[in-house]
Amino acid sequence: MKGNRLREASLLAAMLVTLVAGPVWAGEPAPPLPNTGAFAFTMSLNFPTSYYFRGIAQSNAGFHFQPYVELKANVYEGGEKDVLTGGFLKVAGFSHFQSVAAPIKTNYYEQDIYVSGGLVLLKRATLEGGWNLYAYPGIGSSAQVQEVFGKVSFDDSGLWPFKLPGDQDLALSPYILVAGETSGRADGAGPFGGKRGIYLEVGIDPGYTFDINTAWSVRVHLPFVLGLSLDKYYEVASSTAVQDKTFGYADQGIAADVPLKFIPARYGKWTFSTGVHLLWLGDNNKLLAGPPSANALNALNVTGGKGFEVWGITGVKLEY
Repeated sequence: MKGNRLREASLLAAMLVTLVAGPVWAGEPAPPLPNTGAFAFTMSLNFPTSYYFRGIAQSNAGFHFQPYVELKANVYEGGEKDVLTGGFLKVAGFSHFQSVAAPIKTNYYEQDIYVSGGLVLLKRATLEGGWNLYAYPGIGSSAQVQEVFGKVSFDDSGLWPFKLPGDQDLALSPYILVAGETSGRADGAGPFGGKRGIYLEVGIDPGYTFDINTAWSVRVHLPFVLGLSLDKYYEVASSTAVQDKTFGYADQGIAADVPLKFIPARYGKWTFSTGVHLLWLGDNNKLLAGPPSANALNALNVTGGKGFEVWGITGVKLEY
């Protein structure tokens, strides 16, 4: 009797296993796992209303489209107690397309290439350095700028002595970037006696996430960027001299990021973003945004010399 019950229990267990695992045995694929490899891919498709490069006006008219792609290889991963907790190599490309508007001559205005490497310390501080190329087919095939840069960013989440509502960590996410031109000049002052410049950028990006329901959430954040000339980066060539100003620009944004959770994880992480920015220009960047004159021979006549502008951006981002 006991043997019959044991056989019946074994048969029932076998039937349950067959029902649960049968589809897999029949050749149906198991649900795919998210990307856990050494390579990470990022793509952004953005539509800004104006385009300023570090406060230097490029265009504020017509239609703008800015695709960005990045491939990152994580070449080292340390342990929890190690000082060096990560190392990576990165290559990326950025393009700017727009409807033709002076001074841009073609729809294909800009093509950039970025190559860098970095180290992560204690899982919080990231040290990154590399080389950037900015090319401008919309102005001319020979127009380009090259630079080398160094960047320090810090993850300060969880270090503050208080929490935000909903038990969320406050994080300012500060960073500092220094870039030195090695050929060409972003301010366009080269033909008038301008020198290669050194640029300093400081930024933060505090935010807060609102959970609407299990399917939708939104992160509202306040990115702020300050751009300064350490040496000859914002030069204006007048009819009498070439002068540099330290303050380049300040940009304060309010942005919203919405994860598109309805897209299956096997297709990567998709995020929709939109934002409005308030941009203040320094004195030299006002002149560079206005028409060429005896006071600004290297100006591009983009905005007529306005020192303040409200601009917006909308886009979608894929991370895998």
